[in-house]
Amino acid sequence: MTLIWLEKPVLWHSSRVPSGYNYTAMTPSQIKLIQSRWHNWFTSDWDYGLSTIYFFCAAIAFFAIGNALFRFRQAKGGNVTSIGDVRKIPLYTRAVALSRALGAKQIQVTKVRYYSPPLSAVIIVLGMIIFFATLTFFARPVFATKVNFIGVLVGVSHEKLQVYHRWSAWIMYITSLIHTFPFIVQSIRMGTMTVDWNTTPFFWTGVAALVPQTWLVFMSWGPIRNRYYETFKKLHFIASGIFVSALFIHCNYTLTSWDYIGAAAGLYVASWLLRFGRTFYNSFRTDVAAFEALPGDAVKVTIPSKLKWGPGQHFFVRFLDLGIHAATSHPFTVATLPGENAAKDRAHTVELYVRVYGGITKRLAALCQDGGLRSSRVLLDGPYGGIEGSLRVYDRVLLLAGGSGITFVVPLLLDIVRNSVKDTKQVCRKVHLVWAVRTPDTLTWFEDVLSTAAKGSSGDISVNISYHITGTPATTTDEESSVSEKSGLEQAVTKDYGRPVLRGIINGFCDEAGSVGIAACGPESFDFDVGDAVSECELAIARGTARCSEVYLHQESYSW
Repeated sequence: MTLIWLEKPVLWHSSRVPSGYNYTAMTPSQIKLIQSRWHNWFTSDWDYGLSTIYFFCAAIAFFAIGNALFRFRQAKGGNVTSIGDVRKIPLYTRAVALSRALGAKQIQVTKVRYYSPPLSAVIIVLGMIIFFATLTFFARPVFATKVNFIGVLVGVSHEKLQVYHRWSAWIMYITSLIHTFPFIVQSIRMGTMTVDWNTTPFFWTGVAALVPQTWLVFMSWGPIRNRYYETFKKLHFIASGIFVSALFIHCNYTLTSWDYIGAAAGLYVASWLLRFGRTFYNSFRTDVAAFEALPGDAVKVTIPSKLKWGPGQHFFVRFLDLGIHAATSHPFTVATLPGENAAKDRAHTVELYVRVYGGITKRLAALCQDGGLRSSRVLLDGPYGGIEGSLRVYDRVLLLAGGSGITFVVPLLLDIVRNSVKDTKQVCRKVHLVWAVRTPDTLTWFEDVLSTAAKGSSGDISVNISYHITGTPATTTDEESSVSEKSGLEQAVTKDYGRPVLRGIINGFCDEAGSVGIAACGPESFDFDVGDAVSECELAIARGTARCSEVYLHQESYSW
């Protein structure tokens, strides 16, 4: 028998006139129950769908207001600088410190090497779970419930919204199972399973949607996604297309269900068109990329471009001449800033430092064997990410990097140093950069850049750079200190062997009056230690026992 796809005639909304009920077999209380809110099937889209929309709109509005307040404080100078008496720290600042403590703190499960998202994200996800559980069960008689428009509003880049993307998918999957099982059980008990399967579109399309949905949520699990990312990404798009198509037919224009699918599709298509349009525009302002092998198992990619970007931002790069890899794009942080004095008709230099693992990075390394240069046409989608606001508004700035995480913090240092020369009102007067690497040859990536940046700053700012070589026994310590006679710059460059004691570095940096801005990028264990130490400092501010008046932390994901 041919499967039923859509019931005829096809409409956009189905009727709200109740049908299919045998009222004569019901008691008055049962009739009243099925006609009440949350139980009336013919108004369920209003009760549940609109409630969900209101919930998310309220949450987005809350964080959008917080983002607006943050931008306002940044515009006014950004902090309550140089408050020596902790008793004078405003209540608002203490509340911000408490929220930032939750944003920095993570949960670690050492045995399985698991690091949770920040506690603030965990709390938000729990709020989502509680909301949907309440909405699903509370009214039941048994209980007597990459252009990202949201990111623009709340001031959070797309990569930091991934945790909510993944957990909302799990919530949707669980509610789908709760939706599915009662229909199957009821149909089997009534002996109508075969008839329902063959005469309506709901059963077979429900299965057709549930199968790819199951694939999507389970194959997106971190270890699987990271291990087989190239394959995962392609199959993720294919499974998503099958799921949405099956879901569209499954809804069968029931009530206003297609309105929600249409709205979601409209937002997604608008975002995709913006990305495509920007990438197409960027293609006319970007030259051929050159590859160069670097010590430390890495590849340097240099791209002349007339594009502009901010410190710490990244591009999604598509290498058009790398065979099958041209089908995918990958995010890489730009380790430079646009040329300050470059003419409009001259290109800036986009420099990417790529650590070699597998997939496309392994392919790039193969092209650079024997130290030779190779090239490829590229498409750049972006820029994205970066730090919301500026670190220049804080009295002291601490930049922490582990391995290739240095590509994120170097532009932040360059931005502060560049503006120290031309902006006499810049608040920041002290910068300390800490870079932990496994082998000494990795330092060659940026030693000259960091030295030049330090010497190029004004005499009013102190720049300290600390290298930590973690893969070499701590037998010797090579320390260098110098003073720039040209600018009067106090510059200290130290090289130590062993892991940096991040807690001690952060606590010492925060043990002075004034405000502190911290940016960190490294492996999960590195970021965990940073967040844990910063969380303690934030709690001290909230209690009124800290010497510093404000600590701002931005942590960048080490991998995609």
